[in-house]
Amino acid sequence: MKRLVGRPVRILLAVWLLPGMLAVFVRMAGFNFLPSIEWTSNANGPSIVAGLLPAAYLSWLGWKAADVTPLGDGKAAIAMLSAPIFAYFLGKNLVAIALPMALAMVAGNQVELSFTVANADRWGDSKCRTPVELEGLPFLFDTICRVRDDVRMSLLPGGPAVVTGRGTSLGLFAESLSP
Repeated sequence: MKRLVGRPVRILLAVWLLPGMLAVFVRMAGFNFLPSIEWTSNANGPSIVAGLLPAAYLSWLGWKAADVTPLGDGKAAIAMLSAPIFAYFLGKNLVAIALPMALAMVAGNQVELSFTVANADRWGDSKCRTPVELEGLPFLFDTICRVRDDVRMSLLPGGPAVVTGRGTSLGLFAESLSP
């Protein structure tokens, strides 16, 4: 595999995918970051391209590696099939999530953004208790956790919700939610 991938290309691929991975780690750490609906819709095309580039490259690499060395076990085949999917997800997060998240961290102040509620009556799990799901946001970044029950019960699917927190007009770290 090293013969097919030069050092500069590996560094570029790591730099390309690292911000998307960091955005997922921030979410897994329990921080509720929400990109704005406007940003999500405007950045949809560029974020798809940002995801397809590393996915296509890793697919090409896997195809070339299969020509050079046969796939001995199922683990290598699973890795070759899942790596492009994972790279697409991380590359898409680079534009859709990591960019507005970085701006919210560096230049953010107290802002309010409005969203549409998708679901507010489900019970969460140990990582996200009392969640509120919002419409039109990317996977993993469409839920606010730790919302008070009285607020959740006042939210209706399809109804508006205002989220307040530190961020910019492109996205924010949710601190409170109100109907």
